[in-house]
Amino acid sequence: MTRARSDAPTLLSVIIPAYNVEHYIADSLESALSQPRSGELEIIVIDDGSTDRTLDRIRAVQRTQRGAHIRVIHQENRGVSAARNRAIEHASSPYIGFLDADDVWSADFTAKILPLLDTSAADIIEFNVGIINSQGKAIDHVRLIDPATVGPRPCDLFALLDFARVYQVFPAARVYKRELWDGIRFPAGRVYEDASAIPLVYARAKTLHRLADELYSYRRRAGSITTRATPYTVTSLATCAEETLARCNGGPHDPFWLAMFQKVFAYACFQAARVDGEAFEESMRIVEATAARYRLFASHRTDTPRDLRFHKSIVADRRWFQTKRIVKRALGMELRAPVATARALAASDLAGNTAAHQ
Repeated sequence: MTRARSDAPTLLSVIIPAYNVEHYIADSLESALSQPRSGELEIIVIDDGSTDRTLDRIRAVQRTQRGAHIRVIHQENRGVSAARNRAIEHASSPYIGFLDADDVWSADFTAKILPLLDTSAADIIEFNVGIINSQGKAIDHVRLIDPATVGPRPCDLFALLDFARVYQVFPAARVYKRELWDGIRFPAGRVYEDASAIPLVYARAKTLHRLADELYSYRRRAGSITTRATPYTVTSLATCAEETLARCNGGPHDPFWLAMFQKVFAYACFQAARVDGEAFEESMRIVEATAARYRLFASHRTDTPRDLRFHKSIVADRRWFQTKRIVKRALGMELRAPVATARALAASDLAGNTAAHQ
């Protein structure tokens, strides 16, 4: 049974940044509002200056009976990092979770998560993620948690190195104690901002609890930052890699930060390989500059290789991406912008009809 919001304080603040997602936001909100114990969720939606009907869709859901407690904050467009940061500042529950406005929770999300939060089972609760397409059809999986490793574990160096090995920094694949975010924010003005913030949060955590359940569905769609690469993408990742390297200070977490640097730098190279045309040369200059800073760093260390080997992998990846792009275009398999889902339109129409009769 869902308890009324007035009967109990909220246990989990749900942070939903929204920008031009009119086709998906109603489904996303519905996936949270339909949960057991949804009255214990503090749902904070930041409309980041949307220019389509996103805010209208949010307001429509808010006008329904079970959506009345949604907190909506509108701001000028400042990017997903600024939107998340603002919501974090407003979050009042002991735990925080992230739900992107085009993604959805599984129907049993709170049934699996909230009992662990009731007992403060861990600083971070981790779970697996599915991938859906624009129509909501399951198309892939992201396995962060091996079923053999479920349950509680200390967030020690071994756990941190395992986190670096898997390198899935998607913030919505976890639920966090609110206090872990004190003084930590997503860097504004970048893409792949998760790679900067999430490792910092993990470095603070003392305990983890792992679930093999697939509790979140990430939507792969046209227009997402994961479907394109630019020098801006590469710069964001290179900046993150250099910041990660700077956290090596001779302390016990140095092996973790070195492992994270290697992963972030490798991903910067991977993205550089995807950049189109003349912008590829600019992207290579960015990668080379970060590699040069690493060589200077490594020249004073004995615990890391002196050089980075990355040129061959970029050449190989670039050939593969170019071939793949040609094939996709020939077969008409490129991602297309969506049309509104029937479910999203129905939610909006329902709220509009309700308002008209008040």
